Amino acid sequence: GAALGALLLGIAAGPVRADIDDVAIPVNDKGKTTNLTKEQLVRGKRLFLAACSTCHVGGGTRTNQNVALSLEELSGALPARNTVNGLVDYLNAPTSYDGLKDISEVHPSIKSADLFPKMRSMKQQDLYDISSYILYMNFTIPEKWGGGKQYY
Repeated sequence: GAALGALLLGIAAGPVRADIDDVAIPVNDKGKTTNLTKEQLVRGKRLFLAACSTCHVGGGTRTNQNVALSLEELSGALPARNTVNGLVDYLNAPTSYDGLKDISEVHPSIKSADLFPKMRSMKQQDLYDISSYILYMNFTIPEKWGGGKQYY
């Protein structure tokens, strides 16, 4: 009896994982959401790892530890980057956190694809999938995503 109780306690204490399609990803600031398929999530992750993870491993930012890809920090940017559309806009033409300065010469983007070869082949759907992956990670492992070196 005690062994069964300990086994059940161990199972109940494990992490709760949501199914991929249970996670509502915000598309815009008007409340529209989307749900990812496993294929979209895998594609977004693959693109993120290939194009973004050199600087943004685990949602952190190696070049500026003050600004990571956590939902809190994405929400505080101007304009806000806490939706798929907000991140896609940023990946097309990035601006500083306060939105006042064009930073396309130092951050990969469609606008600066001549400087960043990985961006040359990116389509808008690729940016959408990368952005969806970033937000998905925020909703599924918020305590780690954007935490930087302490987790990765």
